[in-house]
Formats: sequence, structure tokens, C-alpha cells
Amino acid sequence: MIENDTIFDLEQQLLDCWKVTDDIDLITTHFVDDPKWEGMSVELADALMNKYFAIKELYELKFSRCWSTFEKHTQDYHAYRKACTDQKPL
Repeated sequence: MIENDTIFDLEQQLLDCWKVTDDIDLITTHFVDDPKWEGMSVELADALMNKYFAIKELYELKFSRCWSTFEKHTQDYHAYRKACTDQKPL
């Protein structure tokens, strides 16, 4: 039988992966706020931001789908455990 903790380990791993979108925000802010990039052309800045926003949106979608799958399997897992517990003789 699966240990109950593995569900929570998987949950934490998924949440850790999701932090990549925070990293994308960090690098985007870096290009906007760091004085080193002040001379960047508007066209280049727009192109970079559009690419970072697209990557962020892609990962948000992928992580949302993954999270939905996790929730479904977690519900199935808990239903299975409850069914096993309910079947045990007293």
C-alpha cells in the first residue's frame, strides 16, 4: 500500500515546481528595473517581456493541469483508503 506521506511529498514537489513562474517574474523585473538595461531599445524590451510572459503563461497552464490531475488522484486515493478501512471486520 502507498504510504500516506507520499501524497504530501508529491504535493510539495508540485508546489516547488510551480515556483518557476515566480522566477520568471523575477527575471522580468530584473530587465525592467536594473539600471544596466536602461539603454535597451523599446522594441527589444517589448520582445523580451512578451517572451517571458508567454513562457509564464505556458507553465501556469502546465502546472494547473498537473495540479488538477494530482487532486483527482488524491481524491481517488482517499476514497480507496476509506473503502479499505470500511471493509475491515470489527
